[in-house]
Amino acid sequence: MAVTFNDLGSAAGLKKLDEYLLTRSYISGYQASKDDITVYTALSGAPSSSYLNVSRWYKHIDALLRISGVSEEGCGVTVEGFAPAEAVATPPSCSC
Repeated sequence: MAVTFNDLGSAAGLKKLDEYLLTRSYISGYQASKDDITVYTALSGAPSSSYLNVSRWYKHIDALLRISGVSEEGCGVTVEGFAPAEAVATPPSCSC
């Protein structure tokens, strides 16, 4: 089942995500997936601790990304609108 989150930069968008994560550890399934990375990157940074569930989830995904070895800045990419999860696949190496 596909889930849509709108305007994660707004209080209303974060509230919807917070309610969604109330009973879940991940965006979909029982382990971290591309869906988590898609939502993580759509956020402008760590959410306020007033969004308890989003804050918990964000810190967890951030930690997973750190221990996975994903630490490079990358070459720079622009994302307009909401890309489907398939568009978040790891791109080939670039020569920056």
